[in-house]
Amino acid sequence: MSENKTNKEQPVQKSKTELKQAKTAAKNVPAKASKAKATTDAPAVNTALNALLWLVAIVLVAGAIVGNWYYTQHVVIDESSFDRFIRVAIVIAVIVIGLGVTLFTNKGRSLLNFGRESYVELRKVVWPTRQEAMQTTFIVFVAVCVVSLFLYLCDVVFLQLVRYITL
Repeated sequence: MSENKTNKEQPVQKSKTELKQAKTAAKNVPAKASKAKATTDAPAVNTALNALLWLVAIVLVAGAIVGNWYYTQHVVIDESSFDRFIRVAIVIAVIVIGLGVTLFTNKGRSLLNFGRESYVELRKVVWPTRQEAMQTTFIVFVAVCVVSLFLYLCDVVFLQLVRYITL
């Protein structure tokens, strides 16, 4: 009994590296938690700015589509392949910018947050090995073949029954 008391009373000596690791871990935990909280609790955009951003995005995308249609229908210019490439690149760039503007809206921020959370969950997935995937695929293939053969035989039997009854 006296040995247990002396062991409990003596402080446990830790090495310097263990102390540094403990301090580093203690510092990193709140930082990671605050970063995670900051991404999930992104500040909302006020209503007026949100509406303005949606309007800008819609005008950009609609302008690119209508402008491209108007140019191809009403402007009679023989485009070389390079000029056509530039026009298509501009249309794509304007559409991407318009869609990018939507990412700054409240819905866009929630979409980005959902994407981040999905990526985190995707990293947690344990993917099957090649052998497991091949075995599972083979089992599904065999099961589909067996069920299709059963359904074919049922079809043939019912067809013969109907022919026998109706003739």
